[in-house]
Amino acid sequence: MATASRTPHSPPASQHVPESVPHDQPFLLPEIVSEALHVPMFSASAQSMVRVPSPRQFYSTLRHHIMKAQHRIFIATLYVGKEERELAMFLTKALARRPQLQLTILMDAMRATRESPQSASSASLLSHLASMFPDQVDLRLYATPVLRPNSIASRIIGKRFNEGFGLQHMKVYGFDDDVIITGANLSRDYFTRRMDRYLLIREHKPLANYLHALILLLSRFSYALLYDGDPSLLSHVKGHIEDMDDSSSDYVQLTRSAFRLHWDGGSDLLLAEDTDGTIATAGLCPSTRACLETNWRSSATQALQDFTMRWYERAKAQRPASGDTRIVPLLQLGQLAITQETDMIPILTQYLSALSPRALGPTAARPYTTVDLTSGYFTLSGLYKSLVLSDAIHRHSQAPVFFRLVAASPEANGFFGSRGLSGRIPAAYTLLEKLFWNRVVDKQLHAPVHPYVDVSDPISEGPLAPVELREWSKYGWTYHEKGLWITGPSLAQPVLSPATTLIGSSNYGARSEKFDVECSLLITTQSPQLQDTLAKEVQEMRESARTRMDTATFRSKERRVDAVTQVLTRLLRPLL
Repeated sequence: MATASRTPHSPPASQHVPESVPHDQPFLLPEIVSEALHVPMFSASAQSMVRVPSPRQFYSTLRHHIMKAQHRIFIATLYVGKEERELAMFLTKALARRPQLQLTILMDAMRATRESPQSASSASLLSHLASMFPDQVDLRLYATPVLRPNSIASRIIGKRFNEGFGLQHMKVYGFDDDVIITGANLSRDYFTRRMDRYLLIREHKPLANYLHALILLLSRFSYALLYDGDPSLLSHVKGHIEDMDDSSSDYVQLTRSAFRLHWDGGSDLLLAEDTDGTIATAGLCPSTRACLETNWRSSATQALQDFTMRWYERAKAQRPASGDTRIVPLLQLGQLAITQETDMIPILTQYLSALSPRALGPTAARPYTTVDLTSGYFTLSGLYKSLVLSDAIHRHSQAPVFFRLVAASPEANGFFGSRGLSGRIPAAYTLLEKLFWNRVVDKQLHAPVHPYVDVSDPISEGPLAPVELREWSKYGWTYHEKGLWITGPSLAQPVLSPATTLIGSSNYGARSEKFDVECSLLITTQSPQLQDTLAKEVQEMRESARTRMDTATFRSKERRVDAVTQVLTRLLRPLL
């Protein structure tokens, strides 16, 4: 039986990587990942990819696409901010104006209902949509299989802390055949002063269908979100929606209405994946057995394995030879034994150590590789640590490899200034950074051993070190970026020009690896224009990461972590 990662008889992933990888074969990495893990790979044109540069432009892009979508909107997010009535109004008016428009939203059940019933929540904000447009809208809330909403255990643990047991964390925003992949949620901070990455991929129907089908599959194992408020208020707002705005009193009341969660095992979903990979009316597609509210984990695992193999074979058969870019979606659902992202790490380790500059000669402009890695919540999982600290890379690689890591400063952490236990989180991440840095120093990877200088680095401080750690800080902003960029050796190009990036929801920590539902895209391009775009992304990130961390900094008075926080951090580390 095939699995989502590899067949039982496939060789280990590292055996797919040649001992030496020529620097001018950028597609080799996605091809190896796709074949080794049996995950789909899509061809694309770099001209269809647009970097959205700021939170405000992210919001305006969302708003524009909602209002122009003709056939479908599909969204996977952790939550929608309870104050985002304008966004909800845009969705409502788009559905009212275009009866053919289908909307699917997947959120996390715990986070979307956190504030209820005492105040408004994501669930109350949106629940009216499914009742107002019953033939157009599916609203679904995913709950981890280890902790169910309103269970005795979840009530004992408490609303804020039960989110630590696993979340629907994917951030996918699709409109017809356009997709935005990001790490950002849909709330005010993410639209104004919380820095993230956003990539718009235009007119890519196969990728859009894959992501839409993924959301629909997970929706089968999720609760339906239903309106449970005043029917007359619902009818009144629907009849006068064009005369209202998001501050109209009746509309505000509607977005604060009661709701309920209903388990149907996916039987009431309006849409489904058809046999050819397109999205169609559920009644016209092959039927699937409704699952029970409990003990569905093995069924979900099998469904995801079948889904991945189906799309792997489909993409392989349909992939055109043309296209200057390759996209490999990588899923991570540790609680369901789907580990595509982490299965990729050993392949990436072998690939980086094998990147060869031999044909470049001694006069090569850039005879080394740089790997830029960032996470707003810097607590690398064991596999990512093994990548950054790998002896195969630092002792035995074909060319020097330099890792440049960027974490959020305590002030840029989203929990900075919070009350109660949450207020300790920035200090907890400082402790985790320090523990990681101690390992870097122990392995003697903190000091330069080569004379190479990145002339395109806006904050260069001389020769590159095998591992460098910096903190991002910008007054009035918080930091939520996550990503990886690889710039390989080059004969004539001395400046940064990443050919490969990883973008999506994963924070690269133990929580992303073992608990949450994550989706990232591994993207490799031959396009100089897209490489320049990726380089600008890295340079802008580093412009605000001028604090270079070292042992002395971690020992300073400002970075001391109290004993209580140290104990709590060590106890709760897997949940951070």
